[in-house]
Amino acid sequence: MSNPGKESDLNTITLTDQALERLGIQTVGVQQRAMGNTRVLSGEIVALPGRTITVTAPVAGTLLSPTRGRPVAAGQEVKKGERLYRLLILPSERDLISAQQEVAQRKVQYEVGTQKLNRAQQLLADKAGSLRTVQEAEAELAGVNASLRVAEARLELLGGNPSESVAQRLSTLNVEAPIGGMVQRIYSSPSQVVATAAPVMDIVSLSPVWVRVPIYAGEATRIDPRATASVRVLSDFSGSSGEASRMVTARPVRGPLTADALATSIDAYYEIANAERAFRPGQRVSVTVSYRGSQSSLVVPNAAILYDMYGGTWVYENTGPRVFVRRRVELAGVSGGLAILKRGLTTGTKVVTAGAAELFGTEFGGGK
Repeated sequence: MSNPGKESDLNTITLTDQALERLGIQTVGVQQRAMGNTRVLSGEIVALPGRTITVTAPVAGTLLSPTRGRPVAAGQEVKKGERLYRLLILPSERDLISAQQEVAQRKVQYEVGTQKLNRAQQLLADKAGSLRTVQEAEAELAGVNASLRVAEARLELLGGNPSESVAQRLSTLNVEAPIGGMVQRIYSSPSQVVATAAPVMDIVSLSPVWVRVPIYAGEATRIDPRATASVRVLSDFSGSSGEASRMVTARPVRGPLTADALATSIDAYYEIANAERAFRPGQRVSVTVSYRGSQSSLVVPNAAILYDMYGGTWVYENTGPRVFVRRRVELAGVSGGLAILKRGLTTGTKVVTAGAAELFGTEFGGGK
């Protein structure tokens, strides 16, 4: 190659006057401003103390699915008062003999009631009886029949047959959700026999939730205890103006006095309303906390920052008339629509805001 290109020219774009006007390029200077002193730390979403409820069986019995819908599953959201299970109360073992005796007694009463009804109907047919007598005999027989069905169902239940047909003949208790939230764990399933006070499932409230932030003990006094924190999911790495809306504000709260001696850290707690259920207990998040005082930082508008496929951050520097050079920068954070620079530029450097994405597309062949 007789005239090899310079490596420094690979990320340099020179535009014509027509292209400059068509792309609508606008530039601003890098400014030095006093910004809030913040740090980005790792946090964990936790449920509020007292907002995780373990649903237990009020009495011993057999769990059955609700009459409507499917049995609840882990990860499912439930509403307060929603029916979770039906509980078929399990008689004690000492009731087995009395249940057998009751069935035998009810059968005798049923036979006597049937004969009484037949005799009343015959007398009415012979015009020797009254319709009222027949109706009373029918009502008495219906009551005896219902008692017989219940006694037989209890006997089947004691014999180890907690079927749906048995449940229809016996009364059941509805196990309902005491709070609204998400089913965290399930300990028992339909058709399973549970003892009194046996755990059935855990329900955790999702609104609000807390963020537990471990902080190095040596910097604990530097944290502003009244300042809010900004929380975002770990996948939201860009922090561009289009994605900054996904940052959620969390207010400081007085949480339990927890610490980790091995990590030399203490825990600070912040509360998120979480009305949209964007966070769940156990989730790791990025938390920007505020320190006392302020610091002087280089800032540019968020619109000037570009991100490559690996998450690298770049800007286009205006080095001359119609000449733009792509520079790598390192961000310290984002605040109020401004990107705080850690390194990469100096005060007064002209960077592209409007038209930065178009320059990026022009450089890599995606521009129009």
